[in-house]
Amino acid sequence: MLKIADFRKLWIGQSISVFGTQIVGLAYPVLAVLLLGATEFQMGILNAADNAAFLFFGLFAGVWVDRWRKRDVMIIGDLVRFLAVLSIPILWYVGVLEVWHLIAIGFLMGVATLFFDVAYQSYI
Repeated sequence: MLKIADFRKLWIGQSISVFGTQIVGLAYPVLAVLLLGATEFQMGILNAADNAAFLFFGLFAGVWVDRWRKRDVMIIGDLVRFLAVLSIPILWYVGVLEVWHLIAIGFLMGVATLFFDVAYQSYI
């Protein structure tokens, strides 16, 4: 299977994406609590923001993704998630990172994940 170029690209890209997702899933709440001192309420909002995209856009995502190229949606979804995660250390370095930034980034990552997942199921 690894001799097929399209499968190899998908497999390598998906491996990198899953590895990054697992790292972010572990580091995200730790960052919020230990470095930003997030309260229980803020942690609840942070967790809800990740899943809010499925609530708000879930019904429409399938219709929209069916009209676009699945591969492009997956690539754009991964790039949006990468840039969202990359903004966290940039905001930290500048000294302006706050919990509400993480909530907004979490929502954006949720939207990108929703579209990626819908396209991925259709693509595979």
